[in-house]
Amino acid sequence: MGRLFWKLFLILWLAQISTVFGVGAVFWLRHRMESAAAIEQQHPMDTVVLDMAAAVLRREGVAGLRAHLQDMSTKARNHLLVLDDQQHELLGRALPAPDRLGLRPMREVTLGASAHYRLLLLPPGPPGSMPGGGPEHGPGEPSPFPLLPIIGALLASLLFGAILARYLSKPIRLMSEAFQSVARGEMDVHLASDLGSRRDELADLGRDFDGLAHRLKQLITGQRRLFHDVSHELRSPLARLNAAVDLARQQPEKLEEWLDRIERESGRMDALVGEILALARLDAEASQHPAECLPVDVLLEELITDAQFEAEANGTSILLLQEDAAEVMAQPELLSRALENVVRNAIHHTRKGGPVSLAVMRGAAEVTIAVSDCGPGVPEHELKTIFEPFFRSEQNTQPGGYGLGLAMAQRIVEAHQGRIQAVNLPQGGLQVSITLPLA
Repeated sequence: MGRLFWKLFLILWLAQISTVFGVGAVFWLRHRMESAAAIEQQHPMDTVVLDMAAAVLRREGVAGLRAHLQDMSTKARNHLLVLDDQQHELLGRALPAPDRLGLRPMREVTLGASAHYRLLLLPPGPPGSMPGGGPEHGPGEPSPFPLLPIIGALLASLLFGAILARYLSKPIRLMSEAFQSVARGEMDVHLASDLGSRRDELADLGRDFDGLAHRLKQLITGQRRLFHDVSHELRSPLARLNAAVDLARQQPEKLEEWLDRIERESGRMDALVGEILALARLDAEASQHPAECLPVDVLLEELITDAQFEAEANGTSILLLQEDAAEVMAQPELLSRALENVVRNAIHHTRKGGPVSLAVMRGAAEVTIAVSDCGPGVPEHELKTIFEPFFRSEQNTQPGGYGLGLAMAQRIVEAHQGRIQAVNLPQGGLQVSITLPLA
């Protein structure tokens, strides 16, 4: 049991103890008052005796009341008590137990400025008993404080407080253990299932934590895969560089040829490092540049103009099949880079003479930009991994590229609260669709 359990337990138990004692005291006082009223109703002569004694005390003073008591019968005198401020009985008689003095029929009389007296009657005891004798609680007597029910209620509250404190502290303990597991690098935590069938905010927090742990696992796995892929991609040009250096040493007469080869390989490495850095900087760029209201047709017009030269060099063309007017909130440079990467990927994979088509379709709250090529497409099982860094399809036999273009496009689109997906067309070719919310 942790400290939180004991804190919750003590707080809950003290609250229940206060409630139990408060409610018990209210019912006890009410019962005593009702009992006192019932005694007066059952013994109307008590009221007459008290009123007469009080009248004598007011009219004739203490001496007159003492004489009045001496004139009363012994039985009546034994049940009538007169107490001053110091709880001394007027005739010097011993007082009964305090509980017998309780809420008895009584009168209060004030003489002068500071003399206060209480007159009260005790219930009749057994024959010949002195004041304070007889049964502790006769018929109609107010009952003592209900100690036994209070003890039972306290034990019940003790059990209830322990159960409730455990119910509240257990999920927090499980969360602490889950955080410690994540801190150790153990990302396969399932806090929601450990919390059981709870349907409250703590269960929601557990599900959110599981989602966070899953996302962290994906990011760490992605980083490890990225490091592996980067090292793999750099290994090939580095190996070719080393080979070119060795050949240049062995064949000095071909030094110029090998230097050109070294320059090409270093250029490829520089391009690869540049793309990796651009991919790593996407998140920072997305947060630094504010979004603007951007017409999609203006963006595509500039894109098609720039990409047309590359398309013609590859023996193809770019066609705009459908263009619905739409505006999106976007960062022009980033979104233009994402569309350019998708279009260039289509140009690279379409067959010679086959066009690359673009279509803009506006919906109620979104706009979709579809880019289709006339290439071989990709196997169905690769459609979900096509946007991963350094992806290469099994059917890709063409050289060039590092598989980072579509990965960058996905990161940019998701930064704009959009989504990107790829599907194989029935007539052949691949279609990449970018869906963005309307401005």
